[in-house]
Amino acid sequence: MRQVTTIKLFYIVVLSLLFSMSSLEAENKSHKIIENAENIKIISQSLAKNYFYIHQGIQISSAKRGLKNDVMRMDKSIKNIQEIAKDKQTEDLIEFASFSAEELKEILQESYSPENGGLILDYTESLLESSDTILKYHLAKNPNKETEMLLMVVDMKYLLARAAKYYIAFSAGFTDAVNVAQANKAVDDFGLLLKKVQAYNYPKDVSKKVIRKLARYWPSSQSFYRGIKKSELPTIIFISTKHMERSINKLIEYHEKKITQ
Repeated sequence: MRQVTTIKLFYIVVLSLLFSMSSLEAENKSHKIIENAENIKIISQSLAKNYFYIHQGIQISSAKRGLKNDVMRMDKSIKNIQEIAKDKQTEDLIEFASFSAEELKEILQESYSPENGGLILDYTESLLESSDTILKYHLAKNPNKETEMLLMVVDMKYLLARAAKYYIAFSAGFTDAVNVAQANKAVDDFGLLLKKVQAYNYPKDVSKKVIRKLARYWPSSQSFYRGIKKSELPTIIFISTKHMERSINKLIEYHEKKITQ
């Protein structure tokens, strides 16, 4: 009787370990999907921003390097999700993102035209919607404060690229009122997220070197982004975006380390 009980306990322990390992593996896969979907979300805006800067003849060298990096990271992030996605919703969404990416790469090989510029805007918005839906789906499965904070600072980077994208697209002739509204909304949303990030209890070295810098720089910078209808400061917008992205990258690194600890 004692031997039977011992065997039962052994199987219970083994099954419990297998279940824990399976749960941990599923959690790790979900985190990887979230990380790569975040990349695609940012790239969806950065790619269009760099494209229009190149074809407006502004900050060409830097924009070309940025565009090349965008395409490389876009392909890698899509492939990473395709390799580990098991649920149908994620599989369908990443397949559509892959289709949008292939169309984008074809357009990038062609000469600039207003039609191609419009397609760049359309397909990058498709990338945005696909990646954002994947993010929301997987975050809902594993909600926690650190992941939410990571997504928040990633969104700040995305919003800067989005505001810059519409700013330079306006200069290229895409002056639709909806585009102007989207640019201003990106600026508004960034300001709201900055306040939430300022309220987070960061270590002193992060709060002094990163948060304080963003808080000091943003009040004047946001007025530049809001000047979209004049489009007089494209170089300042480009450099300002890169400047703040460097600070935000440090916040992203901080929260990624916190999650993996």
